[in-house]
Amino acid sequence: MQTENLKCNATECAYNQDLKCKAGNIHVSGLGAVSVEGTTCLTFAEILENDNGAFYNKANGTFVNSSSNSITKPSDIKCEAHNCIYNENKNCHAKSVQIDKNNTYCDTFNYKKHI
Repeated sequence: MQTENLKCNATECAYNQDLKCKAGNIHVSGLGAVSVEGTTCLTFAEILENDNGAFYNKANGTFVNSSSNSITKPSDIKCEAHNCIYNENKNCHAKSVQIDKNNTYCDTFNYKKHI
């Protein structure tokens, strides 16, 4: 059985440790997306510490605490990109997922044509 792999190239994210995501669970947006550029990782937290040692999450404008001890896997992704072939009931079923460095796009997004 192939193990799941999530490679996060967003090195400016507080959850990124050696290109692995330590958020525990992540949320990928992309409702209506037809390409990679229509998706984004909403869990991205910029490395910008406040006085309490928390990190800033641009998606919702809040500070979050430090990362989880577990490595995030594709099955830990809540995905709203319903046009992706890997999305089944808002769960990611890809064996390998890659998040873009600059824009936090889901580079694994693959458009599912609706007949």
